[in-house]
Amino acid sequence: MNNKSEDKIKTKDTNKKTYTETLLSIIVLALIIAIFVIFFHKPNIVDFLEQIKTTYINSMLIILSSIIIFSILSYLILKNKKTLVKVLRLVIVFSIIFLIAFFYIEIILNKTYNNEETFANFYDTNLKDENVKEKEHLDTINSLLNGELKTKTDKEVFIEKSLSQFLYFRIKVYLLFIFYVIIILILTYLMSKIDRKIRYRKILEKDDKIIF
Repeated sequence: MNNKSEDKIKTKDTNKKTYTETLLSIIVLALIIAIFVIFFHKPNIVDFLEQIKTTYINSMLIILSSIIIFSILSYLILKNKKTLVKVLRLVIVFSIIFLIAFFYIEIILNKTYNNEETFANFYDTNLKDENVKEKEHLDTINSLLNGELKTKTDKEVFIEKSLSQFLYFRIKVYLLFIFYVIIILILTYLMSKIDRKIRYRKILEKDDKIIF
């Protein structure tokens, strides 16, 4: 009876692990697809923050790729499980440090650039032509909401699109943040799994010594 109960418990644990791993794989795959779809989007306006955004996101991708590649190589190459646990622990610590650093930089970028005044100043300095009268554009949403014809100038259109583009940039960044967290969780799970095996072996070795 005891053996049957143990088998049932083991089966349940195995099913739980399989379900968790499958769910995690689906989430990671969905995130990868979402990131690729979003990253293929190209702005149709002059984006004076393009270089800053590109550098920031590329840095995140390079470090994230390095973490993943290094972790996979460590797992495949290192035969000593204790050493592997130590390496994975270090990778997790550095991953958390990079995540915090990138999050802090994102907060600074958001406070500095994500406002109407910044884009308005850029437009006045670089795009506005004093000799040409600004065109009037139909503001469809406000016209429908207010029940009367509303228009907006070239400057207002530029500010609106720039704010929308910055929001799009932030969505990219937060998708990468989620990806970072998932990788950290996977590495933590892997490390704890290996660590449990090491402890279990130690217990078995102690039991063998007591028996003999």
